[in-house]
Amino acid sequence: MTGNEEDVADYVKQVVSPLVDSIETDTLGNVIAYKKGNSKKNLMIAAHMDEIGLLVKYIDSKGFIFVEPIGGVRAQNLYARECEIKAENGYISGVINSIQPGRPYGDDSIPEANDYFIDVGADNIQDIKEMGIEIGQPVKFKYSFQKLHNKISGTALDNRLLMFILIEVLKIIDDKEAEIPDIYAVFTVQEEVGCRGARTATHQIKPDMALALDITMANDLPKNHESEYISKLGEGPAIKVMDNIKRAMIGQVVSKKIISELKNVAKENNLPYQLEVQAAGSTDGATIHTEGAGVPTGALCLPTRYVHAHEVASVNDIVDFTELLYKSIVFYNK
Repeated sequence: MTGNEEDVADYVKQVVSPLVDSIETDTLGNVIAYKKGNSKKNLMIAAHMDEIGLLVKYIDSKGFIFVEPIGGVRAQNLYARECEIKAENGYISGVINSIQPGRPYGDDSIPEANDYFIDVGADNIQDIKEMGIEIGQPVKFKYSFQKLHNKISGTALDNRLLMFILIEVLKIIDDKEAEIPDIYAVFTVQEEVGCRGARTATHQIKPDMALALDITMANDLPKNHESEYISKLGEGPAIKVMDNIKRAMIGQVVSKKIISELKNVAKENNLPYQLEVQAAGSTDGATIHTEGAGVPTGALCLPTRYVHAHEVASVNDIVDFTELLYKSIVFYNK
């Protein structure tokens, strides 16, 4: 979860270390993997490790746990949601519900997030103490992993799928086959609360160029008019044109040159692609491109349905995205 990425970071270091020349964890918790290329340029590729979640903020005398959202948590997705608290004694399972769970009383409107609580089966505060639960601990959502025809669904595909793709590309890069830039594969922290890790990593690396990897919203759903679609599942990775989070005043307008070059890479390799414009989200590119004197930054996004809930992505899009990223790395050396 955001601010508590250590478990994911440990896994990344274990898997990525054999694929790169060096790997380190910086002060904020970003995992920075360096792979030597054969040119004078360097490319930073960012994929965030964190996911949205909750933070324990109050425990009542009966052992019910109240929480504070971290990142873009929608209250409508909290009803009867399974979760895990990362406590001192390990992960503790719980169930989230509202103060009017349906029987005998139901909600006429969606409650505020503060009106939900977690039930871990405790009878009193002493049970909570014995479980090792206390204020300030992170809570993650649990969604089962499922194969849905030619799609998959599960927990935190935002942004574990893009981490997976980046790792797969690191496996197949061979600097003897083509000229490639020095690559800094950065698995960033705290993207969900303002792309904080990406900013500090960029300051350290000072890249010549950058690519941000993230999901985008596939809202090709019943009753949504086509004019409202941000992306569609199964029609290829999305090349970002513009994004924005209005409430946070954070976002990116990608340069025409980068958009054009990424489109050309897709066309030359017969890969499907979409162009993405959205005003309801952003990526690490939002802070990368403004760091220092500015960094030429593009973003490739994976269409994903039900973002920040039980997310669904296309296997075909994942395969096409992986190839587009691999082919784009060679372009960034030009």
